[in-house]
Amino acid sequence: MAHDPQADGYESFYREFDSPLMRQVRREAYGEDIGQHSWVSADDLRADVLRLQLAKSGTLLDLGCGPCGPLTFIVASVGCQATGLELSASALHAGRRRAAALGIDSLVSTREGDLNRPLPFVTGSFDAAISLDVVLHVRDRSTLFEEVRRVLAAGARFLFTDAGVMTGALSNEEIRRRSAHGYTQFVVAGWNESLLERAGFELLEIEDRTESVSRNASGRLAAMNAHRAELEHASGTVAFESQRNYLDTVVELSRRRALSRIMYLVQAPTDRGISSPTSVA
Repeated sequence: MAHDPQADGYESFYREFDSPLMRQVRREAYGEDIGQHSWVSADDLRADVLRLQLAKSGTLLDLGCGPCGPLTFIVASVGCQATGLELSASALHAGRRRAAALGIDSLVSTREGDLNRPLPFVTGSFDAAISLDVVLHVRDRSTLFEEVRRVLAAGARFLFTDAGVMTGALSNEEIRRRSAHGYTQFVVAGWNESLLERAGFELLEIEDRTESVSRNASGRLAAMNAHRAELEHASGTVAFESQRNYLDTVVELSRRRALSRIMYLVQAPTDRGISSPTSVA
């Protein structure tokens, strides 16, 4: 995830990410706990694995992987090698524990890094990339898309979701509440498509997944309310109320389609046009 001072608040959250309480909350919120904490569902990921055309011999990059829930889910399904890039050290520690628990730690590597900086990987080194509900926290997504294209092999696919696509009217108060987790950049419909084309990607598919936001946010609210006393004891009343207000806003904006969550699937050019591999420190 891109750096922002408010992102430090994630550290305590990630340290308790796999506590019995948080696992129970995720099961009740999502129906199937795969270690996610945004708007990702296991059913969507199963379909997305097919979209990526990722083979067992392939390599996957997860940009802003958090505690590696979706990443390890894909690796366990495909058997490929994967790398997660994430700013939070606590999230990566949780991700390594998850990979070990699943018996796939030999296939998963993690690296601490900021998506607002050049990606620290060799040109053309990955066969697929994902970034789930992270791009709205990146300050310069145009540069990020160019970097993703650089580190992908010829013809490789990149799938990401953006839950900050404006498709209706938002008030300044709604924007403030929806931006509770640090720097957040909302974009108009068509903006991502333009930047992806400029970066050299071919757009293969767009899918509206706003319903998943409404469903998962509502599920999280119900689970939080069911475990209110335990969660307030663990994180405090202020943090509990802040998260509940945030989710209330997310549900409302999704319900009236003021903000949409869109999935984008793109493909890198089959002819890279790059003479030799380079690396970024």
